[in-house]
Amino acid sequence: MYTMINVFDPREIVVIGFTEASLEELEKGLEIEVDFRLQHSLDEVIEPEIGRTFGLLVSEDDFSAEGEAPYVPPSVSGKATDLAAFFRDLEGARGLIAAAAAARDAGRAARERER
Repeated sequence: MYTMINVFDPREIVVIGFTEASLEELEKGLEIEVDFRLQHSLDEVIEPEIGRTFGLLVSEDDFSAEGEAPYVPPSVSGKATDLAAFFRDLEGARGLIAAAAAARDAGRAARERER
């Protein structure tokens, strides 16, 4: 994970995390996160909103060399990216994350009704 502080607003913290997981592993991890977040809420110590964005790695690009940067097809760890498979996984991940968010929101709403 990389944690950064905004140079213009030190109250803004940006965290970028990386993980290598299949869609099945992502689904299991999101189920655990929903339960954990409901049991360990940070609502009392954070701002009202936390922006969360998720993405899938499609390519690693190296622009460190001097001179012209030639076109290189997308790849990760030297393995060419299968773009058709990538977009299937992207759609699958989107559905899993949306379902986990809906479960979290439903759980949070149920807790509020119980209070």
